[in-house]
Amino acid sequence: MDAVETLVARAAPGRRYMLWDLWTALSQAAGDREHAERALDALASAPPWLWPELDSARRAMWYSAPVVAAVPEPRGPWRLRRRPPVPDTPLAVLTAACAHDGHERERAVRHPAMRHDPRLLPILVIRAADWVAQVRSAAADVLAQVLAVPTGATLGTVAPVAVRIGQRRRGEAVVRMVRDALSRAGDEVLAALRGSADIPTRRFAYRACLDDRRLGEADLIHAARHEEDLVSRTLCAEAVAELDRPDLLRSLLADRAARVRATALTALVRLGAPEHGERMLGDVSPVVRLTAQWAVRRAGGDPAESYRRLLDERPGRGLRQLVAGLGECGHPADASIVLPYLTDESPRVRAEAVRAACRLGARAGLAAMLVDPAPVVVRHVAEALRDSPPPPDRLWPLLDGGRPPHVRRAAHRLLTRTDMWNRLKADLVLLTGPDEPLRERARAGVGDWLARQAATAYAGPPEPLRGELAALVERAHDVLGGQTTHLLRWHLRPTSQNR
Repeated sequence: MDAVETLVARAAPGRRYMLWDLWTALSQAAGDREHAERALDALASAPPWLWPELDSARRAMWYSAPVVAAVPEPRGPWRLRRRPPVPDTPLAVLTAACAHDGHERERAVRHPAMRHDPRLLPILVIRAADWVAQVRSAAADVLAQVLAVPTGATLGTVAPVAVRIGQRRRGEAVVRMVRDALSRAGDEVLAALRGSADIPTRRFAYRACLDDRRLGEADLIHAARHEEDLVSRTLCAEAVAELDRPDLLRSLLADRAARVRATALTALVRLGAPEHGERMLGDVSPVVRLTAQWAVRRAGGDPAESYRRLLDERPGRGLRQLVAGLGECGHPADASIVLPYLTDESPRVRAEAVRAACRLGARAGLAAMLVDPAPVVVRHVAEALRDSPPPPDRLWPLLDGGRPPHVRRAAHRLLTRTDMWNRLKADLVLLTGPDEPLRERARAGVGDWLARQAATAYAGPPEPLRGELAALVERAHDVLGGQTTHLLRWHLRPTSQNR
């Protein structure tokens, strides 16, 4: 059964053809007990996301999977009343539980193997959200029996699949069943689920523990500081905030997760301690900075004035964050404070100064920074000038092959925002350039121009731009191919020839 193991290992979301091959291999193995056991063991090790996709792929197969066992076909009208044989291997039960026929799925979920073989629990969970009421009811009854004693092994198998089908129309009932089982589970079981490698399961377990207040204060604080999953960590930080313990919240202000720091600062402000916002104004996270600015306002201060003072002190570290903060809450007059940082020796500071100047309405002069040696700076300048690009005459020289790739990329991006003919010319110029990534971008741009804009190019380009475009098309013939070159030539004909 190496084929089953290989197909399970290579399966990926959206690769339905591979799931069809897996179903074929499973159906072929289902009739032989030894092969069925090995195949089911391989399937039991599959990631949780595979089960819902495997189930839906079975009914989307454009061909019929091989039958589990050869059954003589009866003649006459009795053929329509034939029932398939009762499967005699757990894998055969699984394949029957995913069949097109609802009666076959219902018989499969009532099979004793569904209650006794934990490898079948994922498909039992899916059938508990089946669209046929009889199948759904039968599967829910069996699942309730399985969850009557909520062990770690059972919940570790059921919960990952349940949380993935919870968004389905009929999946909420299954999630409630699993959630009720979690409320009855022991602390050791819940701790194991909170440490699950499956992130959705981990979050599900944390929410259940927090809702039921099953986390002690020590465990809650430890999770708020050290939990690897950011969502679960933030949930625990929010729970710490509800304890009304300023000492604990102050310790979370130094946490490495921005959302935890913002949560702790928000809670401190609401507990009457807005003075902590002042020292968080220079945080690296925009979310924390905005929260700190709100805290300063709640304390009766002006965050913009604080940023002006901090910048006047010429800080060695955190300069980029202070420039960003002044841009976030400053006034247009503060542009004179930000503009000198456009020439700072640090590329990150220059990039942040570009963003701050743009927010403060000081875009004049930014076009000169399109030749900055740092790609991050040029990227921010191009973004700032996106809605009001410089004149094309200033941008064409930046497409020269001797320019760095990031400069040529920014100039191309801005030229495509002017008009359709400049966009086409910019693509054609890059097509014969030295950089393969830019050539690929330009090739895609020409295809997009032909698909979207060419139909509205009624009048054609003006002279002498028409001649320039025609020459560029001829230069790029080998790159474009014959058919694309012919289409471009047609669009570049004089208007009188297009009639």
